[in-house]
Amino acid sequence: MDPFLKGPRDKILIFTDLDGTLLDDQTYDFTPALRALKLIRSSKIPLILVSSKTRAEVELYRKGLSLEDPFIAENGGAIYFPAVFPLPDEYSYETVDEYREVPIGTPLALLYDKIRELKEQFRFRCFSEMTVEEIAAETGLTHEQAQLAATREFDEPILLKSRADEEELVCKRAYELGLDCMHGGRFLHLFCGGDKGKAVDMILNVYRQQGSHVTSIGLGDSQNDVPMLWAVDKAVVMQTRDGGYIEGLDHPDLLKVRGRGPGAWNRAVLSILEDLLS
Repeated sequence: MDPFLKGPRDKILIFTDLDGTLLDDQTYDFTPALRALKLIRSSKIPLILVSSKTRAEVELYRKGLSLEDPFIAENGGAIYFPAVFPLPDEYSYETVDEYREVPIGTPLALLYDKIRELKEQFRFRCFSEMTVEEIAAETGLTHEQAQLAATREFDEPILLKSRADEEELVCKRAYELGLDCMHGGRFLHLFCGGDKGKAVDMILNVYRQQGSHVTSIGLGDSQNDVPMLWAVDKAVVMQTRDGGYIEGLDHPDLLKVRGRGPGAWNRAVLSILEDLLS
């Protein structure tokens, strides 16, 4: 049987952010989550990575985690399905390497005029203006990882040079210019049309059309995870860097986890799956 075509029994899907959630946001390590990851793999539960990271970056972790499931890159800029994944007829896609790419957001090349206009009022640097060495210094990534982070297609992270309290003003002006603006773990992100929630909904629709009743779980820690968390049945939030929790998520089935990163992720997933798989 095709591994993506499961039987009619209920199916669990897990959608997860990376930095500060499945990954340690300083070391980018996921080994404290290995126990939960092993259970996910043995239970044949799709683990769908949902990140502001680029396709190339997500591929690196997808390979390290031995995943073959779809994933979402650049704040919902696009979904990437394996080439053998059966998509419904209404899903238009482009073949990109070994994937079927379903674009949701506007390509960055079409947004730079608006981003330049925004720069006339505020002082910030875009990833596209930074060297690989500068990206590595700002993020703690290795040189190789920073190269992957620089290959952006739908979402432009920016580093404000002005006061941190100008973020709200920057986003207000970005919206006026027709850009989306959202805070991720470290940076503001400028994009247009990308939507983690819409991307999650599309993936859920694909699995439902395969005849399964789906129970969906989402895990995140940042404001840009809110659309994803609203789209799932059970939302799990990690603590933010300052020890609080993201705002604006009054989800009917919300679990707030103490701690952040792969250790907290491991505890939360094991607890949830113990109930669902028993």
